[in-house]
Amino acid sequence: MSHSLQYRPVLIDELISVERIRSYEVVFHPADDAELMGVYLWNAHVCGALYPLISAVEVSLRNAIDHALMAELGEFWWVGNRLRYRSFGSGNPPPQAMQVIRANFTKATNSYIIDQRRRHKRRGRVEPLHNDVIGKTEFSTWQFMLDAEFLGRGLIWPKLLSIVFRGPWPTRQASVLLTRVRGLVFMLREFRNRLFHNEPAWKGYGVKSEADALAHLQEQIRKVEGLLALIHPECLRLLRLSGLLRAAQRACTQGAIRRFQRRL
Repeated sequence: MSHSLQYRPVLIDELISVERIRSYEVVFHPADDAELMGVYLWNAHVCGALYPLISAVEVSLRNAIDHALMAELGEFWWVGNRLRYRSFGSGNPPPQAMQVIRANFTKATNSYIIDQRRRHKRRGRVEPLHNDVIGKTEFSTWQFMLDAEFLGRGLIWPKLLSIVFRGPWPTRQASVLLTRVRGLVFMLREFRNRLFHNEPAWKGYGVKSEADALAHLQEQIRKVEGLLALIHPECLRLLRLSGLLRAAQRACTQGAIRRFQRRL
């Protein structure tokens, strides 16, 4: 980076904040403020490069589950008591997974209605279509759809598992696969939230050096690859042929950091 910029007190102290950028100093050990700002901007570059990958995971998973359930339970499969769970009919309150899903669909429906009235000036009763609601759902909805509460005889899992996940399975046991996928989705959703809230994408458990940070980022990319290949190999093939996967991998390298620090 240029040494002619006013890094302090303007850029770092006032516009970014010393507290926010401190973690970059601890992990990357920049020689000066120019290198510090370089690695800070590199992180923004990484977030931009990873966004299409995370978006592909979210959209692919959402649509794969939705299409399977729509064929099985009807167009508005989340309405009423169409979606059953293990303790359904026991008289007990719905489990957490079901509560979250219901709340998310209510939120998605209301969000669409508000959007139509505010942005498109619609008056009177607004009746959202199926895709209107699905498009407004949060990522967490699809994580909770993979909960073990929906695994059992007469439930959606494992009945629809091979329809949603059409790639090669790493295990023959449906319950094991469901657990693995749910864990992957949870970790990628947490990672997504870091990206979308402008937090350091490289932060993670055990990350104490530049090498750790880069290894962590490459591991997130591998998780994306694994989940997309499991949903459908064509999803992963699309990212590869488009160059988006390779662009994300290149962004998460030491060479990319050095370029932003103007050390190459």
